[in-house]
Parts: sequence; structure tokens; C-alpha cells
Amino acid sequence: MTGPEEGRRFEAAVAPLLPDLLRYFVRRVDPRADADDCVSETTLALWRHRKRLPVASEDQRMWAFGIARNVLANHVRKRARRARIDETLVREEREPASDEAFIAREALGTLAPADQEMLRLVLWDGFGIAEAGALAGVRPAAARKRYERARARLRAAFVELEPGSARAAAPR
Repeated sequence: MTGPEEGRRFEAAVAPLLPDLLRYFVRRVDPRADADDCVSETTLALWRHRKRLPVASEDQRMWAFGIARNVLANHVRKRARRARIDETLVREEREPASDEAFIAREALGTLAPADQEMLRLVLWDGFGIAEAGALAGVRPAAARKRYERARARLRAAFVELEPGSARAAAPR
């Protein structure tokens, strides 16, 4: 079965289950908006697996709730991961940055956005130079040149901003 008939069969099976699925998620997730998102994700997953839609209505309900349970498990994992990331970010914000880290951020900010991104991809995100170039849409040879030039510009900006350097001490 394909086409409109398949869509009608799917809708006839799933539409009556939507209020039950919403109640299932409302009782298990917070905030309420997440429950709506989980129902949407479940409906999408049901559609993707519509070829396995059981014929009997009670089996359809069990099938739908089995998929909803998987969506809930994924949602809980995502929320936990997001909470850990938020906690790490808050902890990092509370920790005072060293003078050197502050100067490095300031120096990075003086570079062109493309240079900043190349350096971040390599130094912060752990990509190789060729990989960073591919992400930036640059060939490996050009990426190596861009990376080296960006590093040289960063070094120069760092020296210029570093306290006690001749340039930093000079009036502007």
C-alpha cells in the first residue's frame, strides 16, 4: 500500500492516539512545551516506521507507545546532556580568567572572522588543519597557509596587547 491510501490509514490509526500520547508526555516531561515537541517527534517517528503499522487498533496503540517511550528516553538523555553543558559553562564563567587567557581572547578578537574560525576549529575543537579547511570550504594547501598566517597575526596581536610590551606601553 502506498500513496494516499497509506496516508489515510496512518492518519486513521494515529490521530486518535495523539491525545493519549500528549498526556503521556505531559506527565513525564517539564516544561509543558517539551511535551508538545515529544509528541511531534513521536508522530514523525511513527510516520517513518509506518510500514510496520500493526493492523489491530490495540496493537497500534502499543506500537505507538513503544515509540513514544524511545522518544522520551532520548529526550531525557538530551536534557541531561544539556544540563551538564550548562553547568560546565556556568562554572567556567565563574572562574576568573587568567590575564594571559584574557589577552588571548582579546587578541583573537582582533583577527578577521575567517582567521578566528580557522584557529578555533584547530585549537579549540581539535580538527586537523585540512579538516578545518574543509569545514571552511578551503582546500588543504590554502588551509595550511591561512592557518599559519592566522597564527602569525594572533601572535603579533598577543604581543601588542601583552602588558609590558613596548607597543602596549606606548600611548595611542
